[in-house]
Amino acid sequence: MKKSLLLALLGLSTVPALAQAPQAAPQQAATGMAAPRGNATIVGIVQDADTKKPVEFATVALISLATGKPIDGAMADDKGRFTISKVGVGKYRLQVSFLGYQQKLVEDVTVTSDNASVNVGAVAIASDAKKLSEVVITGEKPLVEEKIDRTVYNAEKDITNSGGNAADVLQKVPSLALDSDGNVQLRGSSNVRVLINNKPSAIMAGSVADALKQIPADQIKSVEVITSPSAKYDAEGTAGIINIITKKDGGLHGVTGSVAATAGTRGSNANASLNIRRGKLGINGTFGGNMFYNHGNMSNTIFAGNTTSFQYGKTRINGKFMNALVGFDYDLTPKNNISGSIRSNGGTFKMENDQEVTSREENTLIQDFRNEIRNRNQRIGTDYNLDYTRTFSKPGQELALLSLYSVTNTDNDIRQDYLNEGNDPYLLKRNLNEGANKELTFQADYTHPFANKTMLELGAKSIFRDVESDALYRDIFNSGNETRRTDAFFYEQDVYATYMTYGFMLKKKLNVKMGGRYEFTDIQADLQGDNDYSLDYDNFIPSVALSYNLKQKHTFRANFTQRIQRPSLFYLNPYVQEQTSNTRVQGNPNLDAELTDLFELGYSTFFKTTSLSVTGYMRQTDNAIETVATIDRETDANGLPVDVTTLTFDNIAKNKTYGVSLFGNTKPTNNWTIGGSSNFYYVDLNGKYASNSGWMYNINANSSYTFGKGITAQFNGGFNSRRIQLLGEFAAFSYHTIAIKKELFDKKGGISLGLDNPFRESMRMRNDVRVEESPTNPRAYTQEIRINNFNRGVRVSFDYRFGKMDQQRAPKRKRSIRNDDAKQGDSNGMN
Repeated sequence: MKKSLLLALLGLSTVPALAQAPQAAPQQAATGMAAPRGNATIVGIVQDADTKKPVEFATVALISLATGKPIDGAMADDKGRFTISKVGVGKYRLQVSFLGYQQKLVEDVTVTSDNASVNVGAVAIASDAKKLSEVVITGEKPLVEEKIDRTVYNAEKDITNSGGNAADVLQKVPSLALDSDGNVQLRGSSNVRVLINNKPSAIMAGSVADALKQIPADQIKSVEVITSPSAKYDAEGTAGIINIITKKDGGLHGVTGSVAATAGTRGSNANASLNIRRGKLGINGTFGGNMFYNHGNMSNTIFAGNTTSFQYGKTRINGKFMNALVGFDYDLTPKNNISGSIRSNGGTFKMENDQEVTSREENTLIQDFRNEIRNRNQRIGTDYNLDYTRTFSKPGQELALLSLYSVTNTDNDIRQDYLNEGNDPYLLKRNLNEGANKELTFQADYTHPFANKTMLELGAKSIFRDVESDALYRDIFNSGNETRRTDAFFYEQDVYATYMTYGFMLKKKLNVKMGGRYEFTDIQADLQGDNDYSLDYDNFIPSVALSYNLKQKHTFRANFTQRIQRPSLFYLNPYVQEQTSNTRVQGNPNLDAELTDLFELGYSTFFKTTSLSVTGYMRQTDNAIETVATIDRETDANGLPVDVTTLTFDNIAKNKTYGVSLFGNTKPTNNWTIGGSSNFYYVDLNGKYASNSGWMYNINANSSYTFGKGITAQFNGGFNSRRIQLLGEFAAFSYHTIAIKKELFDKKGGISLGLDNPFRESMRMRNDVRVEESPTNPRAYTQEIRINNFNRGVRVSFDYRFGKMDQQRAPKRKRSIRNDDAKQGDSNGMN
């Protein structure tokens, strides 16, 4: 009954959009709201009024004199040239604008015939530069931008990213923190959703930490951090959404492309892109490959009663990954566009760990052996999407019908050899797990603007998700005997959603956006051994966002929303990963979704050459998923006792977080930029049998200097404090990077040298876990992990852009699917 009612609601929510689609354009044309289309063109060149140099990528709007409203537009190319096509007979004006320049109007632009070509010549726009002493600041995009609903880190502006991967990029983004394994946190929470170009990706279906290592930094244009998503977004991602925007030139006519390559002591990569646009059809493609390699050592000591277990070993890791994308977009008519793409990512991650293992009970040695561990993870993920967008004569009115199919196949192989020094192995352990994650998504979005900057958004969405896991456990003894055990797991999760948001402005200063989202979740699970279960629940998610602008320089923001967080395959899979001789990680298929209330208050301002932003927030999560650890006394292959730690997950805690985020950016001179961000927060974790609390923080600083003649240098560094968990704390860590770049080939290419952590050979960290005695864990214990990671590195990168741009069409805003609905896992089994 619930599902039938929901489907009816979904259908009703799209009725206004579908009903509006066929009649909007005729109505507007009949009332003279839109100018007739024709075959005339208007061309010109945008120049700097002082230097007479072309202004690249300036925006040119075509305004009808009859209505006073914009009806078309274009963007200038890198030579300042622009072309507006398919213009009808009539009288117009041009509005030319670009960041850092004063707006310019070109009056009396008249098209007298249907095939006319009107050349307005050079349009000179004056700089709106602001001066501090002798410093002139022009319209240059900053490294970090604070917008009304998100923080944008412009990765392409940071040359220290060259040759790295997405994990290297994200650790520099304000409010984000990554540990040594690449696990990402937003304001202290790992409950985030990572998107690529506003879309979910199969690459993120498993471990986000592993996935980030597969994406070359050279392909990333920017990173958006959305801390308080509106009802338009899926209700998941307790802390927020991270959206990685990749580089592409889909709006350029002609043939363009780029190549880049990096060689380094810790990683190497190469990638290429090609974009072709002729008339109504555009085709783009990218291909790349990367590898990384590193080493270190670690120790793991467990104190349980009068028993002490000690492990020490050296670790070697390496990975090889590839990524490819082929996409197209086609203008069926000037107002109807269809687009699609196929994106694939995959590769292999390997870790080798040779350990010496000893155990003592009081002062008596009870174990002493070697454990050779080989861990291999293979992953291949592919996304298929096909989208249709219908725009209308009324600016901002749009209907989008979207579809996405994602499939990820994983293969995890853990091999452990137990042996005494100088002897053949007496036990071989083989753990194999084959997993698959499939998602089929349909989405409809409709946007309708009204007068006085009022906007209505409606939408509906359905996600059909299937998760499968097949596990095989083998113990092979030197006697020739073998034991086998299998596990199978199937998990089906269907989500149906509909939303509405309404935005308006009060007294031309207060922006208000309110919304609500209804979601229905239907779960079916099948565990080996007839452990089947089904579950369904629904949620209504409200959201309110307020923004007040004072004197165009001061912005005050307030946001409230509720979020839910469904566990993903990482947390659900009951497959037991025997990571070492005495450490296991296992998912829990009976997890429920988390529920969170999120409040934000923010203020941002800019003056002369400086911008500042501060945001206070409070996040309260009920039913929080936290790591649960138990220790059991077992008997090994030699009949000796051994303490085995099993890490799993459960809804056992309430998580309250109070914090403040700060960001600042300034330019002491015209060639020197300094920026930084920090996040200070207090976490209070309370579980049924444990609790923990304390202050945490992370700080990031960056600086760049332009020496002239195409030479630029940049520095980036950061420090992350200890990370408090319900069962203990993870170590603090820091990083720093220096890079210098020389532009070549008339700014079409460049070569750069990067140094990772040059002032430190290795990073030493300590992680402590404390488990008290409880009904679920009859044995209290303490675990001390010490890691030494050799992360000093050197890399040399080269990039080159080629091709010719004939003209640039007016950019189209692309709609895309965002599946923000699954809590994603860390690579080390902790959240």
